[in-house]
Amino acid sequence: MSIRPHTYPYVRDLEEHLRLILFGADTATDSQAAVLLVRGALADSDLPRAAQLAQSTQRLAGDKPGERDLAAAAVHARGLIERDSATLEQAASAYSAPLARARATEDAGLAWAAQASQSDAVARLREAYAQYEQLGNAEGMARIRSRLRAAGITLHHWKRADRPAFGWDSLTDTERRIADLVAQGLSNRQVGGQMFLSSHTVAFHLRHIFWKLGVDSRVQLARLAAEQALMET
Repeated sequence: MSIRPHTYPYVRDLEEHLRLILFGADTATDSQAAVLLVRGALADSDLPRAAQLAQSTQRLAGDKPGERDLAAAAVHARGLIERDSATLEQAASAYSAPLARARATEDAGLAWAAQASQSDAVARLREAYAQYEQLGNAEGMARIRSRLRAAGITLHHWKRADRPAFGWDSLTDTERRIADLVAQGLSNRQVGGQMFLSSHTVAFHLRHIFWKLGVDSRVQLARLAAEQALMET
């Protein structure tokens, strides 16, 4: 799957954020200014600078423990540096600002695409599209439509009902494989070893799986997996 990042209009957004930081009383925009700076450094292929900015964002978040979105931005910046889809999803779920959440979700989709995980990439990009749509953000919607067209996914597939929000059918390919392995009794570390994922990433996906299936234990997950297997035979 080839979903190429477009040149992000970060310069215009950054100028506006910096204007608000310099002249406005609301400091909540600090978080997105930090992410935009990291994104700009990565766009210039300046990885050392991007890493330095990400570290500065992490330190700033530590200095302001009450700033939820700033903490999310620190995770977001790290996910961009590492191109780690699970870290970017973690950032998306941590944001309180809807636009920041949509952008992090979009970044997670692109990271999944870079890992050649089409199902997860499309699921996250569709989620981001829905978030942009709710915000009335036409630019974000157009950007994702373009990316999916480039990947051979036509517009008539754009239906939120294609994948339910809850239940076994709501799981992405990655989530379903993790669920199956956990149901077999494997630990997070063992699952990660088979799927070439870190234990942290497996744990993050497992929380999503529990939420989608409405369970709160591995025993309940194993029972659901067994019932699902019977239904599919």
